[in-house]
Amino acid sequence: MRKQTGIPKIDGLSLIELMVTMVVAMFLMGGVINVYISTKSNDKVRNEISEMEDNGRTALMLMRGIISHAGYQSINDLPLDEPFYAGADDMDNPDCRGGTDKLISYNPILDEKTLNSDVAKRDTLVAVHIADSPLAAGGTTGLLVADCQSGTIPAECSSDPVDGLYTSADSKIYNYLYINTPDGRRALTCMGSRGGSQPLAENIENLQFLYGVSIGDDLVYRNAEDVTTNGEWSSVVTVQVGILVRSENEVLDEEESKVFLLLDEKITTPKDRRIYKTYTTTIVLPNRLDREFES
Repeated sequence: MRKQTGIPKIDGLSLIELMVTMVVAMFLMGGVINVYISTKSNDKVRNEISEMEDNGRTALMLMRGIISHAGYQSINDLPLDEPFYAGADDMDNPDCRGGTDKLISYNPILDEKTLNSDVAKRDTLVAVHIADSPLAAGGTTGLLVADCQSGTIPAECSSDPVDGLYTSADSKIYNYLYINTPDGRRALTCMGSRGGSQPLAENIENLQFLYGVSIGDDLVYRNAEDVTTNGEWSSVVTVQVGILVRSENEVLDEEESKVFLLLDEKITTPKDRRIYKTYTTTIVLPNRLDREFES
């Protein structure tokens, strides 16, 4: 005779065990959520820093191309005493050959100058070079016929001795570098004497320049005000550039204001949750170095 086996009894979780399980699960879930939030926050910071690096490199690269041409005297080696415009008066704007055009076609640049920090502690710079002719024999490769906005100089406004300005050495192209701040933006901008004004790089909070003045065997760096006071613009052979770059978005946990030493100027940032970082470089003016070596 076989003995019948009953169904084994299965006990469920008690209320206390269920509550403990739920609490443990909540802690585990909270940890996962915290890790997710932390990772997402770190990703945002990394993305902002990467974008800042790109903006910083772009700004310095484009300024190097513009500033290094300062003092260029054209293929005709015409006299140009100063590589930057810091005159007390507005820029000269002579008639081009034929009288139908002006040398400077974008009038807002006429009263701009190379200046030291203003109230906002942002420097400005106006680089100057003499314009080659766009009709030069052999093409314009290696010649300077346009401003920073690709505004090309007409032949009748160029330094061409036959077809250009009546006084060839007056054929100057001006490039004005500054920080534009429309609607809370901070854009490194270049204004050209022919092509107008456009941003070069975004989120450039501050811009500073120091000018390397050749004095005998020494190279002394001064700000624009001191160079102007000493009458030393013709002896400038290098430029130190400093920029303060900010993140596009506010990604830090808390608001804070920081102080940065940017070249010779202390810059205090707004109190916000953005990231800020400084970048500096030195730009040689090859056309001015050649002149110094020859003198």
